Amino acid sequence: MRKVAVFLMMLSVCLLGSVPSGAIVYIDINSPGGVKIPVAVPYLLPEGEGAEKYARGISEVLGEDLTSSSIFTLIDRDAYLQEVTPQIFEPGGISFSDWKMIGADSLVLGKVSLKGNRVVAELRLYDVAVGKLLVGKIYRGPARRFDMIAHKFANEILYQYTGVKGVFDTEIAFSARKGKGKEIFITDLTGRRIKQVTSNGSINMFPRWSPDGYKLAYLSYRRGKPAIYIRDFLTGRDRLLFRTGGFKSPGCFSPDGSSLFLTLTRNGNVDIYRYIFGEEKLVRVVSGYGIEVSPSVSPDGKKLAFVSDRTGYPQIYVTSLEGGRPVRVSFAGYYSTSPSWSPRGDWIAFTSMSEGKFSIYVVRPDGSDQRLLVTGDGSCEDPSFSPDGRYVVYIYRKKGYSELRITSITGFGDRLLLRGFKEIGSPSWSPRR
Repeated sequence: MRKVAVFLMMLSVCLLGSVPSGAIVYIDINSPGGVKIPVAVPYLLPEGEGAEKYARGISEVLGEDLTSSSIFTLIDRDAYLQEVTPQIFEPGGISFSDWKMIGADSLVLGKVSLKGNRVVAELRLYDVAVGKLLVGKIYRGPARRFDMIAHKFANEILYQYTGVKGVFDTEIAFSARKGKGKEIFITDLTGRRIKQVTSNGSINMFPRWSPDGYKLAYLSYRRGKPAIYIRDFLTGRDRLLFRTGGFKSPGCFSPDGSSLFLTLTRNGNVDIYRYIFGEEKLVRVVSGYGIEVSPSVSPDGKKLAFVSDRTGYPQIYVTSLEGGRPVRVSFAGYYSTSPSWSPRGDWIAFTSMSEGKFSIYVVRPDGSDQRLLVTGDGSCEDPSFSPDGRYVVYIYRKKGYSELRITSITGFGDRLLLRGFKEIGSPSWSPRR
């Protein structure tokens, strides 16, 4: 994990000389069910010994990323009319008419070489209709993480067509059963690259990312009693935050990373506290006659969404951290939990039970415009927003089976991310690094 974090800081990128500045916005990413952009992603051209594996790998991951966005549709490689050879990179070498004939609006070309244990990839995106280069970049990075090159360029492609950077290089932390315990894992957005964070054989739950994406707070019973730890991915070390009090669980970091909101049981009361780093002190921020749990802070750091049963059953409330009376914002079912505040500040996603199963809803922070986001024949639980606020990851459960799924904020493009783990819980989407 430490090596992965360091790689993210070391990946070098260069712009190609003929790249235009600024994004060309063609589509509205928030428009549900819009027409998808047909894109051709032929295998990149390998240059030199050992490069073919990485040329194909980057092409495949790039295609998976674009398809998963629900904005692009990938044209079958068997339909391509022009072969990718060194001549295609010469002036006038691209036969745009051939790519138009197979229905491509966009074309990705590139070449890959291997320099020791590092990959060098030159990638270009073309607008087929006008025969124009939209963006081109050269990436250099460790060969073992060639997938990050694909993710980075997929972000650039999305930006060219929407004006919004993609999240393909982000990750999702979650807990899952392993042996007699539960451990913390991290997956990329393809569901193929999975890393195990904890391996202590106890119960580990509720992973929560720091704003810079290099730390992860989580609850662990590794020493018998519940305690909150913070994993630093740059050092690979865990820090015990504190063990005082009864049950406790991390909720979220403050937007500036200076504190951690958490749930803590003290003297029989379950309230929400703020742990301030540096000062190493706890400040109670939400209390009441019932339980107050699951804090989720607004992106400006001024408000907090949380769960309270002060009216008899758990519901979602929003309160100002500067003082004021909490306001109930959930009115979907009689039992609502797991609020997640969008990084854009416009929505709060939450889980609510209705007709004997859990579904995912979204609501405005003032309690207006509540909508059903996703439901199914099983239960849909524990939403977490992507850093651009466009997607939500959640857990689907049915009769002991569980999987991670991703849906857009419009409810379109629901897809499977990960299956094969038992008792998946508490997904948390990382920020951009």
